Amino acid sequence: MFLKKIFLKNFRNYAREEVQFKEGINIFFGENAQGKTNLLESIYLLSMGKSYRAYRDQELVKWQEKEFTIKAIGEREKRTLTIEVSFSLEGKKIIRINEQEQKRVSSLLGLFNAVIFAPSDLQLIQGAPGERRKFLDLEISQVSPKYHYDLQQYYRSLQQRNNLLKSIREKKQNLDLLSIWDEQITDLGSKIIKKRIECLKKLAILAKLMHRKITAQGETLELKYLSSLDVVEEKIKEEQEIKDIFKHKLEKIREEEIYRGVTLAGPHRDDFSSAINGVDVKTFGSQGQQRTAVLSLKLAELEFIKSEGGEYPLLLLDDVMSELDKERREHLLKVVRNRIQTFITTTNLKDFPEEFLQEANLAQVRKGKIEG
Repeated sequence: MFLKKIFLKNFRNYAREEVQFKEGINIFFGENAQGKTNLLESIYLLSMGKSYRAYRDQELVKWQEKEFTIKAIGEREKRTLTIEVSFSLEGKKIIRINEQEQKRVSSLLGLFNAVIFAPSDLQLIQGAPGERRKFLDLEISQVSPKYHYDLQQYYRSLQQRNNLLKSIREKKQNLDLLSIWDEQITDLGSKIIKKRIECLKKLAILAKLMHRKITAQGETLELKYLSSLDVVEEKIKEEQEIKDIFKHKLEKIREEEIYRGVTLAGPHRDDFSSAINGVDVKTFGSQGQQRTAVLSLKLAELEFIKSEGGEYPLLLLDDVMSELDKERREHLLKVVRNRIQTFITTTNLKDFPEEFLQEANLAQVRKGKIEG
């Protein structure tokens, strides 16, 4: 997977800019608030169809402009690929792949896979369960469009079920109607949970290997899926088993759900834990251990996408070098060097070895202009 160049028009602080990339390491340096992160955001948007920073596409349009355009040319499986995403403040979003307009934003998934690593990713360990669910869902969606579709359908059904629960609580709807939505969410939810468990098992093996290398065999990282359905991952084999457990759980908590007007069990309530040498990292891990666990997860994510899709994804490192100590920086650079097309932002080139800088494509970012 190789991104050759990108064209930006009225995206964030870029008025009109075209950038060419090297196959290896591309480093963008400069002061803060000049547009370095915006560049990585545009690459990520081509991969996932949405920003990893902004909630609404309107936030991405340059001040006093009406629309933005991002266009990129790259190579996937030795075939040229052109992707274009444009958005107007009227709310219209247009996706074109090889000049052909697409009906769905999800058409982008799996074309230019990307992994983003930013300082905020420490929330993968420290943050709420939603952060870890998002991590899993984005990762799996890049290699499984079917999973992404099921996930969208699940959340639509979940919203309908929650609305019905509120109406039943207020005596506006009949309890019998709930069985329709129970069938919907247990059918979709069982598929989602099974896929998550399968992928987390693979990710756990890769993350354990990465963590052992980073810590010179001194620590062992373990990941475990935590289900709100009391599903024991080691014993689950079929979707139907999960679906039956899900249905039983909903029957058990029905009165409480009606009272609260919300669905209290399902994949939208699940989580995964991380432990180092048997000790929970979130609660008892040092900040250094938490950073190492996140780094191991991100490196494992690269290998997971490679194993599922056949090619390494693009790696976006948004000002993370200053967050890692010398040993972890060296390990990260060793992993990506000559293997993965990588895009790095930094305010300080001194965070990199001189020989690494000599091999990289260096460009300075200043007030929405890229020089180099």
